[in-house]
Amino acid sequence: MKKDNHNNLIKYGSTLIDSWCVIKPEGEKQKIFEFLQGQVTSDINNIDVGCSQLSSICNHKGQIMSDFIIFKSKDDYKIIIDKALKQEFIKELEPFAKFFSVKFKSLDLRVIGEVSKNKSGGIYLSNNTFSLGVNLIEHNEVLTSTIDIDEWNVANKLLGNIFLEFDDIGKYRPQELNFDKLRVSFNKGCFRGQEIVARMKYIGVDRRKFCLFITETGFIASDEVKIIGKIICIKDKQIFNAIIKKDRSNILKETPGIFSIN
Repeated sequence: MKKDNHNNLIKYGSTLIDSWCVIKPEGEKQKIFEFLQGQVTSDINNIDVGCSQLSSICNHKGQIMSDFIIFKSKDDYKIIIDKALKQEFIKELEPFAKFFSVKFKSLDLRVIGEVSKNKSGGIYLSNNTFSLGVNLIEHNEVLTSTIDIDEWNVANKLLGNIFLEFDDIGKYRPQELNFDKLRVSFNKGCFRGQEIVARMKYIGVDRRKFCLFITETGFIASDEVKIIGKIICIKDKQIFNAIIKKDRSNILKETPGIFSIN
């Protein structure tokens, strides 16, 4: 298998993500905190003001029903979410929100995704080379994108993050998509589906592996590679996420046309 330098796939810049929207939980500040903390898989205690956090919600079976980014400002929390998942998010949480007198309001804001060398602002994920973050602007503000949405998604994939599509709702548990490492806190206490998710972590035996594939353009994966999400073509390479059997990983790495599996 050929060696591949992932860093040469990174392009710094920002892009408007018009497929995302912003929802604001409204109500008493402490009640909003208690409500979100009891529902989302991440620990919102760990979000600093002006920063963001990857998160998700599960059903009682521990299956992911929506993923999103939580942005914390001085006075509130904002949910940044794919428009296709918005109604499912509200549908799942409204029955619980009413016990905390919390309602959801759609905001007329646009979402900017950023790939940068900085580790400040709305950063939600980073390594030693680059950071990923989001910012919000008014709908009438003008921004010229300096990277495209595929370049933004590639940067996310290289850090192990994937954003769900509507057809993915209810099909996967956090461990199957690397969410247990990026979007789940096992220390904060209960959230819906927490018992099943925790059981999978501590006593479950997972024979499958969520991977990032980087291949030659035109490479066609075999049936044992279950592709999740979109295949992105960039710089004469294909980048995609997939689920494979763990015991097949080293064998698949030797397949012609595959640069790397991580």
